[in-house]
Order: sequence, then C-alpha cells, then structure tokens
Amino acid sequence: MERIREQGTVETVAQSGLERINAIRRVVDNKQYAKIDGQMADLFTCSAIVQVYDALNDSNKVKFCSMPYTKMAHVAFNLINQKEKDHGKDYDKNR
Repeated sequence: MERIREQGTVETVAQSGLERINAIRRVVDNKQYAKIDGQMADLFTCSAIVQVYDALNDSNKVKFCSMPYTKMAHVAFNLINQKEKDHGKDYDKNR
C-alpha cells in the first residue's frame, strides 16, 4: 500500500517482500528518500540493499525479501563490510 504524505514523501507499507524491494528500488531510481514500513529510507541505505539483493541467488532473495526494512539494511551493511574486509585480506597477502 502506498500513499503520498502532505510533505510529498512517499510512504509504503509493504504487503509482500516484492513490494518492499520495489519501493526500495524506487528510492534509488528517483534519488528521493521515502518512508518504508514506518522507517525513513535514504538513498545510501537503499542503494546498499539493492546491491546486496541483486547479488543473491533466488532462494536467498526470497529470504531477504521476507525481512523487514530495518533488518534488510542491517544484513546488507554487514555483508558489504564483510566483503570489504575479505577483499582487504586478499590484497594484503599479495603484497
């Protein structure tokens, strides 16, 4: 369910994971924050979520979509940070 608030902010209460991902993609595409599941969603966070979602396989996409927005953000940042740490270790070994 989606509505536009008085201030012009789009507010989405997702009934399914696919609706939530589409709302997050809309934030990235429009470069405009929105309210998703009662939480303000900024471009940086939504971009991280979309980046992780696109990298997942189909079975993990279903699990990721079923999470609430705040949990998606937490998992996305943890995965990105873990990837950066792993990449840095590989780089240091080659030196």
